[in-house]
Amino acid sequence: MATSGDCPRSESQGEEPAECSEAGLLQEGAQPEEFVAIADYAATDETQLSFLRGEKILILRQTTADWWWGERAGCCGYIPANHVGKHVDEYDPEDTWQDEEYFGSYGTLKLHLEMLADQPRTTKYHSVILQNKESLTDKVILDVGCGTGIISLFCAHYARPKAVYAVEASEMAQHTGQLVLQNGFADIITVYQQKVEDVVLPEKVDVLVSEWMGTCLLAGEKVFPIWR
Repeated sequence: MATSGDCPRSESQGEEPAECSEAGLLQEGAQPEEFVAIADYAATDETQLSFLRGEKILILRQTTADWWWGERAGCCGYIPANHVGKHVDEYDPEDTWQDEEYFGSYGTLKLHLEMLADQPRTTKYHSVILQNKESLTDKVILDVGCGTGIISLFCAHYARPKAVYAVEASEMAQHTGQLVLQNGFADIITVYQQKVEDVVLPEKVDVLVSEWMGTCLLAGEKVFPIWR
């Protein structure tokens, strides 16, 4: 996963990292404006910038409604427009302790091992993906709250989708990335350690799947869906 210190290549995707200068901005007639990151962002390719919440970013060009070209610490790259604002304090979420408590509880291996060991639960996920594999073939899939990535792995193994984006806000995402790699699906599954409302995907998804049931079907809100 990229860190705040990573420096992407230039806008033209050259071989060297982009070096930003005021002279270059003036030549392009741009009017740079300073924004502040309201959420962390990890670059998904070499043309993007990684940054942390609270860092100042100079916006050089509002390229599209969703992606802007900016500069941080001497490096240029694309940033998601919905991750920056004028004042970071204006975007403080209410009751952040609830998020920390919730996602913190899902960051432990013990909980996920208990869920995976619940055979009726995991077997049902397996059978649902297997029964719907034709609907998933060549599709772009978003797995919300992927946990260990078991549903993403089922999709990749049986349906051979175009891509699977597995989103997990807890620390479990780091283990999930390793599981994807070790099972040989790194070319299909991309893991994002972010809340789903903050993640910016590179393309539109066709199918949404989500693992909402906990151990013994007691620790979730709804039954397992596949939405088209």
